[in-house]
Amino acid sequence: MRKLSAWVFGVCVFGLMTAGVFADLRGMNRIAGTVTDDGGAPMAGVAVKATFETGGVLDATTDDKGAWAVGGMGKGEWSVVFAKPGYSLTKAKVVLPADMSRVPPIKIVLKKE
Repeated sequence: MRKLSAWVFGVCVFGLMTAGVFADLRGMNRIAGTVTDDGGAPMAGVAVKATFETGGVLDATTDDKGAWAVGGMGKGEWSVVFAKPGYSLTKAKVVLPADMSRVPPIKIVLKKE
């Protein structure tokens, strides 16, 4: 019985520790924008990957108008990568404030490799 109690306690502590990490990852912030090619045409199917400073990842894909959005983001620093085969990888850094201030749309231009 003692071993079972210790095991349950360990699982609970682990759960509380990981909950803190996910609480930082998830929030009410949102970023959005558009992706175009270097000629100004909207690009569909661009993979958007937002990675939080602690390692959490949120994904999106651009629509036929080149628009994308990632929501449920916590405050802190995010690295956002835009990728499509045949085009150079483009990165952006976004720092989301604790007060959930509106972040201006992010406009990305992908260039052919």
